[in-house]
Amino acid sequence: MVLLDERILELLEEDEGGFMRPSEIADDSRIPYSRAYVGQRCQKLAENGLLQEVSTAVYRITEEGRAYLKGEYNASESSDVSVETSGESPEQGSDQAR
Repeated sequence: MVLLDERILELLEEDEGGFMRPSEIADDSRIPYSRAYVGQRCQKLAENGLLQEVSTAVYRITEEGRAYLKGEYNASESSDVSVETSGESPEQGSDQAR
């Protein structure tokens, strides 16, 4: 999990429609990452059950994702979720894909 993962989960939790594309997430002023990187993180969250891809590149938050935001799901203790502590900074602030 990286900081962006929490922001993605929070945005999908806040979204009234419940479904968002990575490009919509990246367009939010609170997300200083490229669309490509947001898309990669959405795929990773979906692979680990925190998001569900409901259509091509359209995601919604799962119950596991909501539990993570409430502090009821520890991603580092799950064997299905890898914890990343680096690799985020090269993409941070990049707007090349916007």
